[in-house]
Amino acid sequence: MSESREADSREMRGEVGDVSAHSLTIRQGAARTVTAHEVAMRQGGIVRADAQDIGVTQGAVGVATAETLHLTAGAAGAVFAERAVFEQSMARVVVARGHVEMDQAAGGIVAAGSVNVRDSAIGLLVTSRFEGEGARVLVGPRAAFAFGAGIGLVLTAVKLLRRAGR
Repeated sequence: MSESREADSREMRGEVGDVSAHSLTIRQGAARTVTAHEVAMRQGGIVRADAQDIGVTQGAVGVATAETLHLTAGAAGAVFAERAVFEQSMARVVVARGHVEMDQAAGGIVAAGSVNVRDSAIGLLVTSRFEGEGARVLVGPRAAFAFGAGIGLVLTAVKLLRRAGR
């Protein structure tokens, strides 16, 4: 079923298409796009969510734009938020103007004003304030800059060598 629905407050199960509501609860279901003030999802998936507050438990979100996002035992492709909390979850990309908290979580790229991590792993971290216990950060801002500068030098040298060989 692929349909568009609009309401003030909804609770849904199963597959729905596009949903617009003030408050939406999805239990064991999926939605293509969700626009709401509040979204609560348990055991489901949303391709794209745009809401003030998003709470997901045992679910997945492709792209989430929110003031506050709380993800527990779930996954997210990309998160754009003021504040994001990840508990036993993973996200490929997290961009937060404010604060990100990660507890037993993983993040591919995390960019935020401040990041607090406990027993978690992050691929690339960009932040002005970091607090962590049991955190593993693979690449910080300095290492990323050095890597990028090194790649730039190598590519420039290859380009110059090709010109000289002509």
